[in-house]
Amino acid sequence: MGSMRFRNLTKIELEELSEELVQFLIVQGIDGDLWLDINQKSPKKAIELVSLFSDTVLEKVYSKVQHMSFLSAQIFSIFKIDGSVMQAVVIKNKATNKPFKNIEQLIDLTSASENETFEIMSATRELKNKILDEIHRLTEQGCLVADPNLWTHFAQYHKN
Repeated sequence: MGSMRFRNLTKIELEELSEELVQFLIVQGIDGDLWLDINQKSPKKAIELVSLFSDTVLEKVYSKVQHMSFLSAQIFSIFKIDGSVMQAVVIKNKATNKPFKNIEQLIDLTSASENETFEIMSATRELKNKILDEIHRLTEQGCLVADPNLWTHFAQYHKN
């Protein structure tokens, strides 16, 4: 089997997806007895199968993601994923003594007509077949799936 594209699911994630793992193994031609045998005699092969399952699950999950966001004291980023295109709005905090605290504060801050405490940047990238890898990278960096309404608010700052 090839190398992993994303990451192995955690033990908790695998436990939550145990029924799906069983179905995946059945499709691979592996029943319960054979799975136990593989685990005991070929743990490396078992790990490879779990890796393949993990990539399959994450690919399916990532393909459904349409919006992501990230919030820290100094940066807020929101992304819209549309097919192979990713749009981004990034708000950078210029006031080091007033950290970004939450989304509501950011909405209020950006809604104020004259506010010089932040800088807004935007970009659009065509990622073609690398879009799922980019979603994975953003997830690994702390981005979370975001509410589409959040993008609707911040999209006004996106410049094509």
